[in-house]
Amino acid sequence: MAHSEHNRPKGSGVILIAIGVLIFFFAPRYYTKDLVGGMILIILGFAIGGLGFYLAFLKKRA
Repeated sequence: MAHSEHNRPKGSGVILIAIGVLIFFFAPRYYTKDLVGGMILIILGFAIGGLGFYLAFLKKRA
């Protein structure tokens, strides 16, 4: 018997959190060379990590 829980890929939120953390961690190095590009990378890392956090933890509660 197939349920929707078994068909969903697992761990995608954790992967997005890791990618967001890496972007957010390495963005200040790029920020010193290019102000606008570095700010975009900081915001992008924060957004990707936030989306991953939502998918991994908050979506299960709702």
